[in-house]
Amino acid sequence: MFLYLVSSYKAMKFKLWFKIVIFLFFLASISFLVWQKFSRETRELEIEYPIAVELVIDGFRYQTMTEVSSVSDFLKEKGLVVSSKDLISSDLERVIEPHSTIFITSNKKLSVKVDGETKEINTIRRTIEKLLKDEGINLNLFDKVEPKLKTLVKDDSEVVITRIEKKNIIEEQEIEFETVVKTDKKVEWKKEKIKQEGENGLKEVEYEVVYKNGKLVSKKKLVTKIIKEAQPKIVVEGRKIEVASTQKGLASWYAFKGGMYCASVKYPRGTWLRVTSKDNGKQIIVIVNDYGPDPGTGKVIDLDKVAFAELMSIGAGVIDVKIEEISSN
Repeated sequence: MFLYLVSSYKAMKFKLWFKIVIFLFFLASISFLVWQKFSRETRELEIEYPIAVELVIDGFRYQTMTEVSSVSDFLKEKGLVVSSKDLISSDLERVIEPHSTIFITSNKKLSVKVDGETKEINTIRRTIEKLLKDEGINLNLFDKVEPKLKTLVKDDSEVVITRIEKKNIIEEQEIEFETVVKTDKKVEWKKEKIKQEGENGLKEVEYEVVYKNGKLVSKKKLVTKIIKEAQPKIVVEGRKIEVASTQKGLASWYAFKGGMYCASVKYPRGTWLRVTSKDNGKQIIVIVNDYGPDPGTGKVIDLDKVAFAELMSIGAGVIDVKIEEISSN
């Protein structure tokens, strides 16, 4: 019985203390709420206008003073119009506290030319780089952006993206064979014999190519690798001189083709002649490509100015020569 009474007493004592703790907690909560309300009212009453406010518009900071308490009234006071597409950091009805900061990011409309089309875009992003990222416009390593990526976005501006692609390519190309002419004094004059047929070779050429918006604008050769050497064509041309006929007389010069040519009355065009100066023994070989000299001049051949100069000075005018027709079948 005694134990029961002791146990009951302890239980009653615990319940009493529990109720006291609950009461004290309730009393403390009420006191805190009252204090908070009183403190806020006290603070509100302590604000003295004008107050200092920092205004940040599109990244540019301005220090200003205001006589009004709400954000909306502040905007009106400063003559600022904020559209539904602009971004503002504070609720329009929020109370402005001293030394607070209000951020405004204005919406801008601009066009972006890329990949053959023009996109009209509205954005609140500050830089071109962030704008392109928002729009999902990916840039390759060599792409060119005008204005630059770090440029601030301006209203009614234009962004032009030039797609630039650089890559190395390898092309197979033929190497054209050369024709080599060798002379042989044992073979009839101007007669040709093919000693070896020509054959083209093959090479690999590596280029660095640059495309702008899909159009090739640059092609730079880097490396050439020979796969197969070209085989030259070898032609043997006869130089054997057999005299078919001879003529002697005076030779003059005239300006015509500018080579080893002459004009003759006796020999038809295409005839090869060996002309020897009787004064100094010099010899030249010319081909007839014109008709002359004129009758009554006393000359038997007119040499091209270039050919005449091989025998005698141009100032000589007229020289005595021996003309030999070279036989060719």
